[in-house]
Amino acid sequence: MRFSTIALSLLLVGALAYAGYLQTELSRLKVSLTESPPSSAAASVEAETEQSLASEDTVEEGSSVPSASKESAASVEQEPVSESRDFRRAERMKQMMAAFEDPEMRIDMIERQMNRVDSRYADFFKMLDLSTEDLNTLRTLMAERGVIGWETRMRSFGAETDEAKADVQIARELQQEMLKEQITMLLGEDGAVALKDYSDSLPFRGEVEALASSLSFTNTPLSEDQSEALVGAIRDVSNSFEYTVDLSQVRGRDVSGITPANIETFFYERAARDDLILQAAAETLGDEQLAAYAERQLAERERDRRQMEFMQQNPGGFGRGGPRGGGPRP
Repeated sequence: MRFSTIALSLLLVGALAYAGYLQTELSRLKVSLTESPPSSAAASVEAETEQSLASEDTVEEGSSVPSASKESAASVEQEPVSESRDFRRAERMKQMMAAFEDPEMRIDMIERQMNRVDSRYADFFKMLDLSTEDLNTLRTLMAERGVIGWETRMRSFGAETDEAKADVQIARELQQEMLKEQITMLLGEDGAVALKDYSDSLPFRGEVEALASSLSFTNTPLSEDQSEALVGAIRDVSNSFEYTVDLSQVRGRDVSGITPANIETFFYERAARDDLILQAAAETLGDEQLAAYAERQLAERERDRRQMEFMQQNPGGFGRGGPRGGGPRP
C-alpha cells in the first residue's frame, strides 16, 4: 500500500524543515569550502555506495568446491555463506545509512558534490547575473540534489520490498520538487528553463570540449560560438537518431545477450549517426576543424568497437564501464 495522506503530509513537513536546515548551513559551507578540504569520510561513503551498487549482482569470491562433492558441499555450505554475505551487506548498509543521516557527514557530502557541480556548470554560472551569496545558494541546492540521488539509490538498493522501494521514490520526489522550487525562486522561470537546457546538454559537452582542447594549439581553434553550435548539433542528432540495436548504454555485465551481428549493426548505424552530425556541424565549422572532428569520431568508434568486441568475447571482464556509444550517459 502506498503512503497514506497523513504519512505524506508528515513527510512533506519534514522536507520543508530540512530545507530550512539546509539554508542555515550555507554560511558554514562557504567558509569550509575555502578553508578545508573535503572530508575523506564522505569520500569513503560515496565510494562504498558506488561499490555496493556495482556489486549488487556479483557472486562473492570463495574457495572452489571439487566437482565430486559439489552438490553435498553446497547443501552444507551454501546457507552459512549466504547468511554471512547477507549479514555483512546489512551491516554495510546500516553504516552508510547512518552517514547519510548524520548532519555533519551530509554537509561533507554536499561539499564534495558541490565540487562536481562547479566543474560541470562553470560555463553556465558565468552567464548568470547573481550575487556571490545567491550563486553559493544555487550551487548548494544543486549539490543537495546530487546527494539525494546517491541516498535514493542506496535506500532503493537496501529496500526489501517493492512497497518499500515505492516509498523511497515518493520521498525522493518530494525532496527534489522542493529543491526545484527553491532553484526556480532563485533563478526565475526563464533561468530555471536555461538551467534545465544546459543540464540536458551536459552528456554532449565532453565530446566538444575534447575537440576544442585538441584544436586549441592549432591555427583553427574552436570559438565559443562554434563549440555551442556543435553541442547543439550533436544533441539534436543524438536525440532524434534511432538505433536498430542500441548498445550505447551497455555496461560490463550487460553483454550476455549481445551477438557479433548486434555489434556490427550498432557500429554501422553509429557511423551513419556521426555522418549526420558532421553534416550539421559543417554549417559552423571550417574544413580543417571538420576534418579533425571526423578523425576523432572514427578513432572513438574503432576504440569503442574493440572494447565492445572484447566484452562480448570475455563477459564479466569489465566492471561498470563500457563504450561511450556516442549518446547520453548517466
